[in-house]
Amino acid sequence: MAISTYKVEVKPGVTKTFFLVQAEGINRYTGKRVQKKRRGITSRVKAERVYRELWNLCLEEHPMGNPISSFGELRECYFNDVEMNTRTELNLGGFSPKVISTKKSRFVHLGSWDQLHLDLFTEYFVTQELDRLEAGGIVSRSLSASIQKEVKCLFNYAVKRGFLKVNPIANLKKRKVPKRKKVALTHEESNLLLREARIQGHPYFFIWLLSLTLGLRRSELAGMKWLDIDFEHRLIHLRRQMQPKEGLVEKLKNNEERTVAIPASVISTMKEYQLKSKSEFVIDIDCKKWIGGNQSQVLREFCRKIGIKEVTHHQLRATYITLSLVDGIPLGIVKESVGHAKLSTTDEYFRSSGIEMRGKTDSLSINVPQEMEAAVTKLRKVK
Repeated sequence: MAISTYKVEVKPGVTKTFFLVQAEGINRYTGKRVQKKRRGITSRVKAERVYRELWNLCLEEHPMGNPISSFGELRECYFNDVEMNTRTELNLGGFSPKVISTKKSRFVHLGSWDQLHLDLFTEYFVTQELDRLEAGGIVSRSLSASIQKEVKCLFNYAVKRGFLKVNPIANLKKRKVPKRKKVALTHEESNLLLREARIQGHPYFFIWLLSLTLGLRRSELAGMKWLDIDFEHRLIHLRRQMQPKEGLVEKLKNNEERTVAIPASVISTMKEYQLKSKSEFVIDIDCKKWIGGNQSQVLREFCRKIGIKEVTHHQLRATYITLSLVDGIPLGIVKESVGHAKLSTTDEYFRSSGIEMRGKTDSLSINVPQEMEAAVTKLRKVK
């Protein structure tokens, strides 16, 4: 403990003893040795207390000023930065308003964490808390997995900003969520949907046709222009998307342009609609549900009306992926067509459809008794 004394003449012939305190330590944020000192302390007891304070500051003082110590402070700082990075025409790489809203919703059930010091957060603590929310029926397994993912993102942000030296939950394993079968229409249901929509003159027929044959996201379909289509080579060059409440965004979801092949059977119908079109956009439908992103309600109602399973608009995309794989289109081609960032995402549809299992057990050598056929017996003629 570096405490020394020195004397000061406070008036002629009168001196007073004061204490000088010096402390040093390795700062946890910068990894550098820090020294601090304070003079003018009037007692040994005070000097010892000041030394402990200075020593703690050497270790814990944040280089950016007042350190963030609680979960609530960190969350507030995080969303301030996220909202400053909202996507605009001048900042196409920012977060979309929908993504920001989704991120905020993940923390709705974590209000009790706001006053907790960041040092209390461990992998065990987060796991136990999420298990408690699940056991109480407050969140589903799927939602708790999404919450954990967002909390890890929050602590990664804390490390990048220098609020923490390491992420305390960096090695927390992803929560396992039971895989559900991807809901998709069969070939027969898809054909029935399109046939009935065409016969009845449904305004969404062209939308459903392109969704089932191209596998585009709703936003990509809404942002597609006629000039993006190369009819000669049967290709579409996707460059932009149209988001509800945000408008036209000159980039796709994964920040990359994409080329999609058009099935030969669709070309004539597309040219037919191009001749009738009065807009530069391929889909020009004056419908609040389509413009507002609530088109799934229209689709479900029509599916119910014609007697097939009710699906959402996004499940038409799942139908395209599943039926493409069933019809033998290579997995990699389907991945590129729909714009999945990882092949494993497309592979989930392959596994969900059970394609690889079909006919694999036909060689099972078990004789199954069949129902006895009726035997015909001839009777003697009666004289």
